[in-house]
Amino acid sequence: MCQVTRARAKKTDGPVPLSTAAEAAVEMKEKHAAAAAAAKAKASKKSILDTHSIERSGWVDLAVFLAPLLVSNMTDVRPIYITGVARIVSIRLFMALHYLFFDKDNYSMKLKHSQLKREKEDYLVGPLLHMWAQVVLQLIFPSMFFAADGHFSSCAYNTFLSHVAIVEPLYYFAHRWLHIPNIFKMMHSFHHTSIKTLPSTSLVQDFKEHFIYIAVFGPAFLAPFILTGRNHWAVVSAYLVLFDLINAFGHTNIRLQGWIFTSKWSPLRYAFYTPEFHLGHHKYYKANYGLFMPIWDHMLGTYREYKIPTPEEAGLLPADQQDIVFIGHNGGLGHILTCPEFSVYNVYDEYIRSWLPLPVEFLLMDLVGFFSRLVMKSYKVSRYVVDEKYVGRIICVLRTPMDYIKGSRHAKVNADIVKVIEREHKERGTRYFGLGNLNKMKQLNEGGTEIARLVEENDYLKDKNIRIWTGDTMTSASVFDQIVNIPDIKEVFYIGAGGKIGKAVVHLLAERGIKVRIYSRYHATVHPNVSYTTDLHDMAHYKHVVIGKLLNPKVYAKAVRTIKENQTESKTRFLIDYTVPFIPLDLGKNISHIQIGVLSVGAKPDGSAPVLRGHFDVCMGHDENQIYPCHTGCIVNMLEKKETNETGDIDVSEVTRLWKVATSLGLRNREPRVPIH
Repeated sequence: MCQVTRARAKKTDGPVPLSTAAEAAVEMKEKHAAAAAAAKAKASKKSILDTHSIERSGWVDLAVFLAPLLVSNMTDVRPIYITGVARIVSIRLFMALHYLFFDKDNYSMKLKHSQLKREKEDYLVGPLLHMWAQVVLQLIFPSMFFAADGHFSSCAYNTFLSHVAIVEPLYYFAHRWLHIPNIFKMMHSFHHTSIKTLPSTSLVQDFKEHFIYIAVFGPAFLAPFILTGRNHWAVVSAYLVLFDLINAFGHTNIRLQGWIFTSKWSPLRYAFYTPEFHLGHHKYYKANYGLFMPIWDHMLGTYREYKIPTPEEAGLLPADQQDIVFIGHNGGLGHILTCPEFSVYNVYDEYIRSWLPLPVEFLLMDLVGFFSRLVMKSYKVSRYVVDEKYVGRIICVLRTPMDYIKGSRHAKVNADIVKVIEREHKERGTRYFGLGNLNKMKQLNEGGTEIARLVEENDYLKDKNIRIWTGDTMTSASVFDQIVNIPDIKEVFYIGAGGKIGKAVVHLLAERGIKVRIYSRYHATVHPNVSYTTDLHDMAHYKHVVIGKLLNPKVYAKAVRTIKENQTESKTRFLIDYTVPFIPLDLGKNISHIQIGVLSVGAKPDGSAPVLRGHFDVCMGHDENQIYPCHTGCIVNMLEKKETNETGDIDVSEVTRLWKVATSLGLRNREPRVPIH
């Protein structure tokens, strides 16, 4: 009867054409008013966060959540916690499912880090305030929550009637009041800051506005109590959970089709809303004020039609198109915490080190990987679009750090990589594959060389013209560019120069006349400007230390401590680190540990749109619109239609050329958080 289509509304193209000149004039007036309001808000010195949100730590939320326990000797707090936990869990589960089934492959839906940060800080405020409202009501009106179980059905029926008869019209008029300019600026504008809504956007309100909604929604269970002298806590709990889920549904941008939703003769059109109805409110502001029942807007003349465009209307590339796959892996517990299925709010966060010792964390993730492989073949991240012509995706083999540490598992890891390549070619026709981080390390497969050999020997893949790329040439270009542009750089201390990226960068630095002191027993590069040491304490003689290899943080801490104990004057001010994952080091206030080897994606030099669009940047431990150069290198290879593998050692002669290509596409090294000088 109905068809659900995964699509997002475009900012300017969704509405049905207006039928009259008068309506067009109204729309133009509203647009001018909105533009003026936006300009005024931009000019304001105080941000929306400063005026609408209460800055606090997670510990404050935890304290507020646990505080009702203080009155547990005065009232039964179990209903309060059952309701609060059920609301939090249900909305998080709803968000995960919505991402999986509707947002994951829709690259036109690009969420701003600023929006995610704001909503993460505020979506729990309502449920926490409601817990305390329930504490007060339970103390004053215990019969409002503790009716006999035999009255549950009648309490539920009365609550439903109260919602329809009281809450729906009350909300409609309260919502219109919230859109009076002065009131809107003071409160409701905070909610409308989210242009592209998430399910949890429904819970994000100005702090003062939450008290308005307590008064508006409270009659749903207060009226039955006043009229009958009773209500049941389970009814109140179910009402609030269902309310959250239905409200979240209205902020999902799911396109519903079928006469039951669209026909003017369908009762459901007036009795229950669709996401398009509420998106119309977010689009037009002064329309579609109703809560869940559009009938009030139809009756009072504030209804406006709004349609989310189909994928074809939105200009999306075919759903089955997939031109390149970048094969990643798990990087530890902190990596899982950035997955949108766990929390969409964390997708741009840095990897968080847990309080567990590293070996214990790796063992825990080893168990997670084992059980994941029992039920999954791989983990797919969102699609993204390249130059508006090609589609890329990151797919992770279900392998964790322990699989790369233990040499006995390397053959299985390589086999898993080849299985991904075979499966994606069979299902999508993908020919281009990039290898991420540990999936191309020398000990595993000689920098991807072994993967290329396995592909050539695979009965299915051997004649499919599969290309394997590491993207390490671009990483070398990024690292070299970042180092060589440090003002007055003359010498560096280099840790991890024996790898292929390190060898390429050292060669380029030495040729530029920069002296390089390498911490290694292995003399990989012979050059007059290159020297070696096996004493890590020698880094004290260098202002800039380049890190290209993961070492235990305790090794650095011990070296710094020994330098201080020996009363050696340390010149070290910057640790310039391109290892992945980046693990921050705290070696004192005089030493800045800075991540390099991350690119920013911006407009091309001619002002045209960025080469990448969509969620190419999630779950990677860096910020929005940033990308690791090895991933970028594989994308550039595809754009250049490179029909040879990029594995093994780096062709140093290609580094400079490739960097010029990257900059011509609007890619540049990310500005370090602390200026390197």
